[in-house]
Amino acid sequence: MYLNNGAGGYIVYRKAGKGKYSKLANINKNTILSYTDKSAKNGTVYTYKIVACKTAGKTSYNAADSNQKTIMRITSSKVTKTTNKAGKKMTVKWSVNSKVGGYQIQYSVKSNFAKAKTVKVTGAKKSNVTIAKLAKKKYYVRVRSFKKVGKTTYYSAWSTTKNVVIKK
Repeated sequence: MYLNNGAGGYIVYRKAGKGKYSKLANINKNTILSYTDKSAKNGTVYTYKIVACKTAGKTSYNAADSNQKTIMRITSSKVTKTTNKAGKKMTVKWSVNSKVGGYQIQYSVKSNFAKAKTVKVTGAKKSNVTIAKLAKKKYYVRVRSFKKVGKTTYYSAWSTTKNVVIKK
């Protein structure tokens, strides 16, 4: 959201898929510039619009509709296990999300994921991958889910990090 100095607050509207807009929230201060939709369901595409509003006496004024923003709610997957395998390999296992198209597994020798490498795994039911050609070092690993709808790819947040030391 962008601050509208003339607004007394904002109204947040949401529609699921191609449905109709319904009021989701009233924000009664013009200094609040974010809103978290805690009722969004995993795997559902939503379109949001924000309308600035102001009340003067008993009359309410609404600005013209704002730009719309379409997003998909994707629940984050979680790295459940990392295992060192013989031949300088590691196996990464994660929780499955049936509403997605696949997963990205990112790994790095740096905890901030600088110069990280990413492996893409397609298919919602996939739950593990083996990564080869690793050095004998400690690796940090995380996963996120993705789904492509039309030309847009939506991503979940990255999972919390797990690590594995490559010894074999």
